[in-house]
Amino acid sequence: MKYTSTLVSLALLLAGSVVEAAHISNLHTLKQAQVHKRRSGASATYSVSTASATATGTPTSSASSAAVSATSSSSASGASFSSGIKRGLSFNDASLTEQFSAEQVSFAYNWGQTYSGSIPENVMYIPMLWSDSDSFTSTWSTNAQAAIDNGTEFLMGFNEPDLNTQANMTPEQAAQAWTTYMEPFAGKAKLVGPAITNGGAPMGETWLNEFIGNCTSCTIDVYAIHIYDSATNEAYYKSYISDFASTYGKTTWVTEFGATGSDSDIQTFLGDMVSYLDGLDGVGAYAWFMDEVGNLVNSDGSLTTLAETYVS
Repeated sequence: MKYTSTLVSLALLLAGSVVEAAHISNLHTLKQAQVHKRRSGASATYSVSTASATATGTPTSSASSAAVSATSSSSASGASFSSGIKRGLSFNDASLTEQFSAEQVSFAYNWGQTYSGSIPENVMYIPMLWSDSDSFTSTWSTNAQAAIDNGTEFLMGFNEPDLNTQANMTPEQAAQAWTTYMEPFAGKAKLVGPAITNGGAPMGETWLNEFIGNCTSCTIDVYAIHIYDSATNEAYYKSYISDFASTYGKTTWVTEFGATGSDSDIQTFLGDMVSYLDGLDGVGAYAWFMDEVGNLVNSDGSLTTLAETYVS
C-alpha cells in the first residue's frame, strides 16, 4: 500500500513538472515573439483564430457590477503581506531562490501544490490548483491544507484558464471547479482568483467577467492577472494594471509579468515597474517571470543585475 502510494505521488509530481515545463516553454516563446497570442497594446486588436479559449456562456453582468458579486474579505489598497513587501518569486527550481531574502521578497510559488528543497526563511510559499484536471484536483485538498498548516495565508486557483495552451477552462467549468475545490478553503486562507492573461476577447477580462457571473456565491479575495508586452510599451502596462484594479475594486496580484526588448530596455522597464507597482494601492503583490538561470540568477546562483534591479 505504501509502495503504491509512492508511485502515485511520483506520477503526480512528474505530471506537475510536465505542466510547469510547458508553461515555461510557452512563455519563453511569447518573449521571443513579443506579443504572440497576447494583445500588443491598449488599442491593438486580437485575432480569435490564432488562440481560441472556449467561452460558451454569455456575461451575466458588466465588469464593474460582476466584480462586486463575489464575496471579498480584502481591501483594494496596500500590500497583501504583513512585511509590506509586494515582490515575489515564480520558480521551478527552489534552489534558485536561495540568494533572495525575506527583506526582498515576501512570497514564492511554482505553479504547483508542493515543492522540493527549500525557499528563504520567512518567505511564504503559496500553492496553486493549476486546473480542474484529475491529476491536480485529486491531491489539492491534502496539499492545500498542508500549506495552510505550514503558514500560508493564500491559495491560488487556475493558471491562465482563458488560454488554450494553459489551463484552458471555460468560465462555467472554472466556476464549478472553484465551488468544488477552492470554496471549501474560504475563511481558512485568502483565495486568489484565476490568473487571466492580457489577451483580448474571449480571453482576459471577457473570460473573467463570465467566470464571475457564473460564480456569484464564490469567495474571491484577490484577483490575479498576467501581462506581457514590449518593454518600450511601459505606459500600456501601467494603464492596464491600474485600470484593472480600479474596475474590479479588489486587491490585484500581478502574478506574472515580463517584457521583450533589449537588455537595457528591460532593465529600465523593470526598475520603473517595481517603483510603480510598489506605489500602486490597488496592487498587493507581483512577481516577475521568472526566477531562472539567465534571468534573475546566474549559473552559480548569484543574482543578476536584473535581479538587483528587481529587489532594490
